[in-house]
Amino acid sequence: MPKIPGRYTYILKGGPGTGKSSLMKKIADDMEKNDISCERIYCSSDPESLDAVIFPSLRVSVADGTSPHTLDPDYPGVTAEIVDLGECWNKEKLREKSEKIIELTDKNAECHRRSRRFIDSAFSVYDDGEKICADCLDETHLSRYAARVANRWFKRPSGRIGLETVRLLEAITPRGCLFMSETAMSLCDKRIVFEDDFGVAASKLIGELRAYALASGFSVISSPFIGDGKSIRHIIIKELSLGFFTADKLFPFEIEATKTVSLRRFYSADNISAHRARLNFAKKASKELLHEAINSLASAKNIHDELEVLYIDDLVEGMFDLLEGKEQHCEFDGVDAIPAKDGRYCYVPVTHKVTLGEIVDLLEEFKQQPISLLMPKIPDGSFAKKLFSLYLTYLPKEKMKYGLKM
Repeated sequence: MPKIPGRYTYILKGGPGTGKSSLMKKIADDMEKNDISCERIYCSSDPESLDAVIFPSLRVSVADGTSPHTLDPDYPGVTAEIVDLGECWNKEKLREKSEKIIELTDKNAECHRRSRRFIDSAFSVYDDGEKICADCLDETHLSRYAARVANRWFKRPSGRIGLETVRLLEAITPRGCLFMSETAMSLCDKRIVFEDDFGVAASKLIGELRAYALASGFSVISSPFIGDGKSIRHIIIKELSLGFFTADKLFPFEIEATKTVSLRRFYSADNISAHRARLNFAKKASKELLHEAINSLASAKNIHDELEVLYIDDLVEGMFDLLEGKEQHCEFDGVDAIPAKDGRYCYVPVTHKVTLGEIVDLLEEFKQQPISLLMPKIPDGSFAKKLFSLYLTYLPKEKMKYGLKM
């Protein structure tokens, strides 16, 4: 996450299922209801979850500080502080599940290491193709084209350098290679896409356009290539509602383009043709390696979901009670919590005890309702009723209606 001078960060700590992402979503939703703008930083390992939320106008952010993106305060209490959501754990119950938690945690880590090896290999092979293309590129011709494009869209240098913000618009996720097209389209109406098999010409061109825009005093959102974190693949100039994007053969790219420009003319056709076999191999091999990396990430996501089931025990509800000053107190008789209004300890009451198998059976029953036309058994106050309410909350509206046989 980018470091911004003067910003204060709340760093959330705690294992799977302690509600880090849920808390950030709730904070972001509440802020937006009060017209406070928010930037949501999504997790590449699980695009449905958040890694951070940033509130530029407040100069405040909230971030997940647990592995693999470990964060700690540079100046505790001055620039950041740790919020330990693990305080809501029922530690005794977790110890009962210790063997399973350790097993799943180790498996999850190995899946991530395996994915990282495949990703590094994919980018290494892809880099071979990039080097060939770089040797075949007419940089002088490309720079002249960049100057013409800049002259059309940007003013002459203003003497004031624009502000640059770095944000990743694409990621390798358990669902595949993901491009945040909705985010990009919401930030610019004019979208120019440069088609380039290995992205070498596009990266150089967009890098030069970035420099022209900043020199003209425009603020620029830059999105670097996740393979090296340096070369620029996409830029957006919000002030002009203008974006320049790279479309190559490695990452699927879907966006409604205002204009699409092929950059093949900036390469020596003869030199490219002489290396066609190596280039085709680099494209195919890097895609296959990325496919294996994605499979490993999907396995890690499934294991992480199992871990969350082990950790969750009304954590989120109890955590919000603690944050709102409505914590419940107790004393302990051995390891058993005894509710006590003036107790020395805070605790989260256990409201339901249910197995993962029971949850799966209930969800399957809910799913079959449109076919069976039978209402599931959901007594008042039951876990089934709470789960059914949550299920309906996430059910797409098109699945909420179905025909009745009369």
